[in-house]
Parts: sequence; structure tokens; C-alpha cells
Amino acid sequence: MKTKFYFLLLFFSFISTQANSLPRCENLYNALYNENTKYDVGINSIDEKKTIGIRLNKYWNANREIILENGEKIKKPGWSLLRNKDDYFIVGKITKTSLLNQIETDDIILSINNLDLRELAKDKEKLITLENDISNFFNENEKIKFKILKKNNTVLEVTSTNTIESFNQPAVDFYINAIDIKEKEGYVNASIQTSFYEALDKRHFLTEAIWEHIVADKKFEDGSLQDFYWEQCSYSDERWSKLNTIDPADGLKFANLIKEDKTTRTSEYNLKPSISYSNELKGYVQDQAEITYDSNSTYAIKNEFNLKSFPFDKQKIKFFLYNDKFGLEDYRSLITSWTIRRALEFADINNKNQNNIEGWNIVGVNTTYEIYNDPNNGPRDGVSITFDVERKSGYYLFKIILPIILILTVCWSAVWIDPKEIESRLTITIVCLLSLIAYNFVIDSELPKLDYLTVMDYIILVSYVYSTIPNFLSVMSFQMIKTNKPLAEKFETYEKRYGLLSYILIVLLIIILNTSFNPENTKAAFLLFNK
Repeated sequence: MKTKFYFLLLFFSFISTQANSLPRCENLYNALYNENTKYDVGINSIDEKKTIGIRLNKYWNANREIILENGEKIKKPGWSLLRNKDDYFIVGKITKTSLLNQIETDDIILSINNLDLRELAKDKEKLITLENDISNFFNENEKIKFKILKKNNTVLEVTSTNTIESFNQPAVDFYINAIDIKEKEGYVNASIQTSFYEALDKRHFLTEAIWEHIVADKKFEDGSLQDFYWEQCSYSDERWSKLNTIDPADGLKFANLIKEDKTTRTSEYNLKPSISYSNELKGYVQDQAEITYDSNSTYAIKNEFNLKSFPFDKQKIKFFLYNDKFGLEDYRSLITSWTIRRALEFADINNKNQNNIEGWNIVGVNTTYEIYNDPNNGPRDGVSITFDVERKSGYYLFKIILPIILILTVCWSAVWIDPKEIESRLTITIVCLLSLIAYNFVIDSELPKLDYLTVMDYIILVSYVYSTIPNFLSVMSFQMIKTNKPLAEKFETYEKRYGLLSYILIVLLIIILNTSFNPENTKAAFLLFNK
């Protein structure tokens, strides 16, 4: 009997030891998997925060100046409020659905409750309040009257209320690693890295589980936590989807997504305690944690291309990430400085030799909050990164347009042959015409089937016309030399003097006219000639 008892005791001891010997991250996962009573997904990350319905527009200022307490000025990169040429502040984000049809991003704020924000910003403490959140400048339930300057230069008065609201405010960052523009197919291939972060507090079971299972070797002094060891845990998409807990990536998707190349995808959920020191407690706080979803994949995203100025065109490449699951009132994304800095690094605008996008120069980049209007579910919060790119037109100038001009030069050289040698003249002009047709196939392979003509199309059409004119001129001269030799000689003089010259002038006129209607696009051609 005793033997049997000792055997059972040994068996249960072995099982217990095995259970406790699981890695810390596995113990954490099992705790989350077995928890059926606490639903972290229903807890907002922001609880009871004032909002007047907008946020001021900010930009990442690498040369930002701050004033220390001793009055010393130092440069410290950070967020600065964006202002227009008249020093007015600008709408950066809409946070109330009631304002969507009245106020837009980039509208100018002339005043709020008859207060000129420019005057408030002269006070250092008030400026800090404006930078943190303009809503904090006004009282709870205070009626708000905006005076807004619209993009069409009309002034609009809009009313709102400074209400207390609860919502999710995760950090939603994404970085562009590579872009391949497929204008013929109407989309771009992009390698995109994402980092979706959400802070956790003591209301979340996940926070409790993190501190219980992956934090060890705690050292206390007078009851306050002074030091500890923790293990960062990572889980795959498949494993995390089996848990009823927070998912920072829930509902996030790219607008106009055609497909994702999942063979290139890497992703994981990362958990760790949030390390914050409390001067009041004189130790570390044990009721905070964080979860981050990191991924890297390749996406095909539809993009609208205006190719009328091809090959001197300028395009906008837009990446728009939004949440299609939660409404605007419940979900308000936040981007960190990393999104801005990585976008600027990729653009590398000051580097004239940059080749981050093959065949294109990046001439501008803009990151902004944006509203996605879901036709079925209403407005959704989102953020976009837009790259302004300009085609490197050197290839088309030197390898297509210049050879075309040379072909036309050869073609018009036929007028210098004796009009009686009509066979030689026609041979030259016909061969030139066939060469132009071959070049047309080269251009067609570069572009989609368009319902409008590009600059290149006009140049080629004019070239076709001017390659056929010497044929008719040769026949006319051949006939005139027999009947009216003086008139034929005069006719030949005009051919030699104005034929090719008129062609070059017409090509230049096409480019100039396009410049008049699309000045920001076609300037690339002239800049290239000026180098």
C-alpha cells in the first residue's frame, strides 16, 4: 500500500514539475487561452478624454527649437504645429462624424470661440497645451464655434461641443521599404513593414498575465519594485487568432489593395511589460504592458495614373491604411515619428542621385490622417503616405525622341537629292516611315491602352505626318521639273529651308502647350535640358 502511495506521489510530482517547467511564454499563452471570463477586446485604450472634434496638424521638425528653464535654446527634433503663410493653424484630423461634411483636413482655423490661436501660441504654456491636444484648452461640455477658411477661400462657421469620450487610440505605423511602379497595369508593388502598437493598463487581463508569467527575479526595497527580469514573448498570427484578447491589427487594411504576396510575409505579435518608474511609489509600476504587431510583406495596390504628360509626367503614389471594423467615434489611430522619419529617409529628396524607385525621382512626401468613406458602414479612420514622383525622362529623350528626330532628319535629307532621282527619294522616305512604326511599338509596350493621347503620342503622330510629306513633295517636284523648272527649283528651296525646321518647331510647341496646361509635370523636360 505504501509503495503504491509513493509511486502516485512521485508521478504527480513529475507531472507538476513538467507543467511548471514550461517556458515563460508558453505559460503566458496557456493563461490567455484558458481565460474565458475577461474580454480585453471590449476595453478602450483611452478612457474619458475631451475632444472638440478636431486635432491640429503637426509635422516632424528636425530643427525644432526648445527653450530650457534657464532660457537656453537648443535644437531637439520633435513634433511642431503646422501653420500656413499667415501663421494660422491647420486642421490635421477630424474626430467627430458630425463635422465631416463641414470641416476637412487642411482647412485653415481662423478662430475658435472667437479666440485667435496665433495669439494664444505666443504664451509658452498655452502653446504646449495646443501641441498636446487643443481640446484641453476648453472646458468639458463647452460649446465650440469654429471659424474655418475653406480651400475655395470661403469662410464657414461650424459649431460643436467639447465632449468626454472613450475610444481606442493605437499607434499605427507603416514603413515603405521598396516601390515598383507598374503604370501599364495601373498599380504599384510595394514592400511594406507595419508596426501596430497598443498600450495596456491594469484593466486588461493581458497586463496581469504578462506581469505574472514572464516577469521574474523581482527585487523590492521598502515594498517598491526596484529591479526585475522579463522575457519578451512572440507569437504567430495563427496562434494569436485562437485567443480572445487584444489584436492591434484587427480591422486594419490597405485601401485599393489588389493582392498580397503572402509568400513574402513575416509577422508576429510581441508582448512585454511596460517599464515605467513612479517617483511617488519610488519604484516601477506593475500595472502596465504593451502589445505590438509587426509584419513585413509585399502588396499590389491600385493607383490612379494621369499619363497625358508622358514621358514628362509627375505622379502621386498613395498608400492609405484604414480600419474597416470600427467607426470614427470608437477608433482614432495615431502615427509616431517613426512613420514620418522612415518616409523621409525613403524619399531622400535632397539626394539627387537617389534611385529608390527605378525610373523615377521622389520630389515630395506627405503623411496625413485621412477619412475613408465606407459606403456601407460609414466613415473610418485612417492614415496615408503619399509620394510625389517625377519620371526620369532622360531615357525617352535620348533613346526615343532624339532618334526620331534623327530619322526625320534622314527622311528630309531626301529633298537634297536631284528631283529626277525619284526612286532614291522614295526609298529613303519609306524606310524612315517604317522605322517610325517600329518605334511606335516600343512606346506602346510601355503604356496601357489609353483613351487619350500623351505628349509622346502627339510627337509620334506629327513625326508620321512629316515622314510622309517628303514622299508627296518628291512626286510633286518630279512632275513640276518637267513642266515648270523655275517653280520647281523655288519649291525645292522652301523644302530644304523650312521642312525639317517646321517639324522641330511643332515638337517644341507640343511640349510648350503641355507645359502651359500641366506646368508641374513637363518642367522635368526643360530641367533636363538645362543640366
